[in-house]
Amino acid sequence: MGQRHVKTMSRRVKIDHIGRGITGRISTVQEQKNVASDRKTPHLSVLPGGNPAAPARLSRAQVADRLGISISTVRRYEGSRLHPQIGADSVHWFDASEVAEFAAELANEPRMLRRLRNAASGVSNGGAKAAPRSADEVAAQVFERFEQRQTLAEIVIGVRITPERVRELHVQWSQGLVEYHLRMASAPYGPLERDFVRIGPAELAARLAELPEGLTRVSVGRHRGEFLATTPEGNEEMAYAHVAELGGFLVSGPCELTEITHRFGDGNYRVTAYSIDPPTLRWEVIAEGVRAPK
Repeated sequence: MGQRHVKTMSRRVKIDHIGRGITGRISTVQEQKNVASDRKTPHLSVLPGGNPAAPARLSRAQVADRLGISISTVRRYEGSRLHPQIGADSVHWFDASEVAEFAAELANEPRMLRRLRNAASGVSNGGAKAAPRSADEVAAQVFERFEQRQTLAEIVIGVRITPERVRELHVQWSQGLVEYHLRMASAPYGPLERDFVRIGPAELAARLAELPEGLTRVSVGRHRGEFLATTPEGNEEMAYAHVAELGGFLVSGPCELTEITHRFGDGNYRVTAYSIDPPTLRWEVIAEGVRAPK
């Protein structure tokens, strides 16, 4: 995706266009796990959640599907990382909140990350080269990560494709179907300033504290203000949001504002909360004046 000269409120700048609005699906937990490198600090980190009043129960097969591992591997984790209750019918039932926390831990486990990256690059567990992925499959994987507001680095590492290919797909994802034809006349694309709810740090802290039990990705982008650009028709200037994606982290329940300020410092941020299971947007806002608590 190329760069474009646009006019700001006070000066001219170059903008790397970033994501679009707030609709669509996001990836499963297994796709979410393959974003970090073995040799450096991963983009995703783990935040334990609270204890639900009435947690849902999962069978051993459901846990295996949720974690992306085999049933035999689930058995090996029982008693150490997972603590099922045995029902009257001798079925092992697992606490859904404990499984969600364990899924977040696995997201950054180097062994799991290596296996997921191998799967993404077409290498089987035995080391043999698997069938190559189709262009359609690659596009679907990348689009899922766009929905989560992942950074360019996270997508390149996770899906194992070049930055140039990611940028090409980003143009198509950002413009959608009808918009693509409307914006062929070299118009910019991306979220409009008016599309966002603007809140202060106190409300952001409250939203984070009210996140429900279950795996959620919190994605953060630095909001650099707005820039003016002409619409596709060339007869109107619109204010677009200038957002630079910074990355994200996984939580399995409520978290604190410091989880953002410790990673990214003070500033104005676009913050997005996506539920992993079920895959849906929880909320997306622009938070102004975020500061670390004294």
